[in-house]
Amino acid sequence: MADKGGNPTEAFTAMLAAQSQAMLQRLSQMAESGDAAHWAAVGQRLQTMWLEYQTEQAMKKLSPAALIANPNQWVEQLEDWVRQSPLGNPDAGQRAWEDGMALWNSALNQLGLGEETAKPTSPNQNDRRFADEAWQNQPFFDVLRQSYLMIAGQITAMADGADIADPERKQQLQFAAQALTDAFSPSNFAATNPQVITRALETKGESLINGMQHMLNDLRRGQLTHTDPEAFKLGENIAVTPGKVVHETPLYQLIQYDPATPDVLAVPLLIFPPWINRFYILDLNPKKSFVRWAVEQGVTVFMVSWKSADASMSDVVWDDYIAAQMDAIDTVRARLAVPAVHTIGYCVAGTTLAATLAILARQGKAGHVKSATFFTAQVDFADAGELLHFVDEKQIETIGKLSPEGYLDGRYMAATFNLLRGNDLIWNYVVNNYLLGQDYPAFDLLHWNGDVTNLPVKWHQAYLRDLYRDNRLVVPDSMQACGVGIDLGRI
Repeated sequence: MADKGGNPTEAFTAMLAAQSQAMLQRLSQMAESGDAAHWAAVGQRLQTMWLEYQTEQAMKKLSPAALIANPNQWVEQLEDWVRQSPLGNPDAGQRAWEDGMALWNSALNQLGLGEETAKPTSPNQNDRRFADEAWQNQPFFDVLRQSYLMIAGQITAMADGADIADPERKQQLQFAAQALTDAFSPSNFAATNPQVITRALETKGESLINGMQHMLNDLRRGQLTHTDPEAFKLGENIAVTPGKVVHETPLYQLIQYDPATPDVLAVPLLIFPPWINRFYILDLNPKKSFVRWAVEQGVTVFMVSWKSADASMSDVVWDDYIAAQMDAIDTVRARLAVPAVHTIGYCVAGTTLAATLAILARQGKAGHVKSATFFTAQVDFADAGELLHFVDEKQIETIGKLSPEGYLDGRYMAATFNLLRGNDLIWNYVVNNYLLGQDYPAFDLLHWNGDVTNLPVKWHQAYLRDLYRDNRLVVPDSMQACGVGIDLGRI
């Protein structure tokens, strides 16, 4: 690449100087917009908040929250990919060099220093992370954005083109590449996001202080916050359909909702929600509540509320959840003196309901359930989606190491689900709530999503191995529970 003055070194020096000057001008406005003492005080407050947090953590033993927040837990997932990635491929290196030179030349053109060439294209040009005009109009941020998109595209392409025979390993590689490129977007860092700098100027640094407080609160609880933690109270503005607990065992409580009509239908409805979240997913608020709608149709509704696992549940396995479902069915039948119930199985509880139905059929008790409806529930895991990236033997063994008392902290599951949609469920909130210091919205679904439960680790590991990884549930009698072989073909 040649500059119009003939010396490429001088051209690059001019470009770097222009970038540095633009950045310094933005930052110097912080001191000019108020006074240096004010911004020094802001910096001191941020430093004090961080030091207080570090001192607080140093006085504690290493907690699950600290482990969850530890980046090493996630970096380790990328090690295999780094070893296998074709970074040394000569063709890939040549393409990276050519794309980089084209990018620099385009940036120089904005200063009248480069050759007249078409602006290089980068993937995801319309990415909402770079919607602020500064990402295109200011040379420093424009080069930063395009450099990131170029490198991200090359990493993705290398992952897609990696010569890996095992399809599952190839998909793990692609997922890791996406997670890596999402994490290192310049939009995720205060010093390289123009919106963050502008917001800090507008608020005289209060946005940075608010954001630091949000981040420290999340580090303390070991979980990313998605919604205003004070916005919802059970029984007040969420889960408000009237009802009461009518039966309790060590594993679950059974809720019966009050009737809303003078007469009710003959067959009641029994709902099994997932034990990886709380029971009220179908009763968020009156406008969204399936439970409220059902009782208004004359249905007598029962809901199982599973116990969040603790050390007393270290030996709980699938048999126990299946037995609990059969117990709940019999309890409702006896309570209302009816021969059968309608059932709904949600997510993992739906998978379990399928096994329960197979066992009841084998025991000659199929008539105890008049109908079964499944919400987002799998029985055939041949195409289980991106969760398959987390079920190789090494990761399943790691779950056991993270659960010395026999149960898995629900925050690990929350972090895993967040990773499946990193930009939407992680980095979007990092930018808005940590970097921009914005207050959290009040969103009932996200409140439910963050109200995590712990899982019995013995059963959780078996679930990942037997169902997700090995897909044994669809194989007749490959699995058994309560001493009975499971054959879905008998339902």
